[in-house]
Amino acid sequence: MKYFYLPAAILALLLGLSLWNAHAVEAETDAWCETVEAARAAARDGDLAAAEASMRTLDRDWQARRRFYHSILEHDELDDAEEFYARALSALEEGDGGAFLAETAALAAQLRVLAEMQGLKLENIL
Repeated sequence: MKYFYLPAAILALLLGLSLWNAHAVEAETDAWCETVEAARAAARDGDLAAAEASMRTLDRDWQARRRFYHSILEHDELDDAEEFYARALSALEEGDGGAFLAETAALAAQLRVLAEMQGLKLENIL
């Protein structure tokens, strides 16, 4: 029976860390989606400077966590998010509000996908 406790403790620790990781990723991506929504609202109001400031804040936060996300998530999904960000910023710099809104909508959706990938769901386990 004593050989059961160590493996059970390790499994419990791994489950706890997985739950913590899923919660942390969801909280960060929710905050990033709020930042994207703030940028979208500013762009809809015609305030492209505020939209750019929000996007720069998002980039700063993203770069601070980039290494961590590259260690826990699929690189293709992260590359897609970075591509949407770059295209949104390019549209913003060109003053194309419509393209900016389209790219930021795709970016927000991709950020939600990142959170879903870390959720404790049956399809993620299998």
